[in-house]
Amino acid sequence: MKLTPISAGHFHCDGGALFGVIPKVLWNKVYPADKNNFTQLTLRCLLVETEDRKILIETGIGNHFSEKHLQNNGVSSVTDLEISLKKAGYSVNEITDVFFTHLHWDHCTGAAKNVDGRLELTFPKAVLWCSRKQWEHAKISNPREQAAFHREILDFFHDSRKLQLVEEEGELFPGFEVRFFDGHTPGQMIPFIHTGNKTFVYTSDLVPTTGNIPLLWIASYDLDPVQVMEEKQKFLEEAVAKDYILFFEHDYHAECATIRKTEKGIGLAEKYQLAELVE
Repeated sequence: MKLTPISAGHFHCDGGALFGVIPKVLWNKVYPADKNNFTQLTLRCLLVETEDRKILIETGIGNHFSEKHLQNNGVSSVTDLEISLKKAGYSVNEITDVFFTHLHWDHCTGAAKNVDGRLELTFPKAVLWCSRKQWEHAKISNPREQAAFHREILDFFHDSRKLQLVEEEGELFPGFEVRFFDGHTPGQMIPFIHTGNKTFVYTSDLVPTTGNIPLLWIASYDLDPVQVMEEKQKFLEEAVAKDYILFFEHDYHAECATIRKTEKGIGLAEKYQLAELVE
């Protein structure tokens, strides 16, 4: 199994939104904001290559949005995904599977592209994977979260007949286990990638950055903060016990990290680049 980080660009969000009720005087020390209180984030996908599959986890945002929307969200580029893939030696036609942890705009809309006002699949030969629970939730959602779902693009995925809905936790592909975490949004599907004697967990919005590792440091974007804390505590304890390596989708400064128990609870142990951890 080969793991390769793939960049889909960068964006930003308000620091208060990223860390919720935690005071800025605390979080700004570990994940600093700029003068406008924006924290720099990244759209870091992960390519998992096995003997017969090339699985791309997440796709970034694509070229669907207005300049005002891109500017407001600090989006650096809408073309980085394909450029990064090409630099890594892959073409869009080689991708066999695209895996969405959930269907918020910054995670999945890059799997389609706008070509002269018409939607096309970015990865024409790939199967698209999402949890059924998230798919059904995205149809109804709520006024607070609704803007994160882009119905036209999601319906296009469905109409393409490429979309497969995952109903149960477990091994989706050999060495590629999925589990559901519902606090951020119902049906968020987190991949646990078992390779050799290591397990990498693509943390998505369960733990967006190293700054979000402490139990109470959760984002305002989470729909159910209490459930997030319950899910996160169980996950963090397991990650320490089993020496999991966390791979971050949104941390601008660190690709991976290990965690450990401290006097103040579970916290960051070491930061790594993925290349330091894989052969």
